[in-house]
Formats: sequence, C-alpha cells, structure tokens
Amino acid sequence: MEERLSFSVALHEEESEENKVFVADCLELGVSDFGDNIDEAINNLRKGVSLLLEEAPEKRKLLIRQEPVMVTRVSL
Repeated sequence: MEERLSFSVALHEEESEENKVFVADCLELGVSDFGDNIDEAINNLRKGVSLLLEEAPEKRKLLIRQEPVMVTRVSL
C-alpha cells in the first residue's frame, strides 16, 4: 500500500495596484504558488508540489505525517 502524502498550506492575500491574488505556501517543502482565488491557489500549489516530487522523490518523506500540524498566528 502506498503511503498517503499530505502537506500544510499557509494562505494569504496579496494586493497590488492592478489586482489581488491568493498565495499558497507548502510549509514542509518551501514551495509557493498563487491564484485568483483560494481554490485556484491550492490547485496550483498541488501541481507544483507534484512536479517537485517527480524531480526530487526523496522529498516525499517530508510529506508523510502521522500527527496533525498546528498553525497559529503570533503578534509582536
């Protein structure tokens, strides 16, 4: 049975004078992509991560996670 891979995604919105985009970051691999909406940004990120894993299959081990990841925001 093949191991199930998953990754954490941090999303944020960036605005320029022309438009706004959503940026999705894969926390485990340091890969980012963007889209006009959240779904598009996540789908683009998924494709980018898949391409990376094709070229660097050894990184797959970084996406095998047994425990959930907790993410929070901290203000200074």
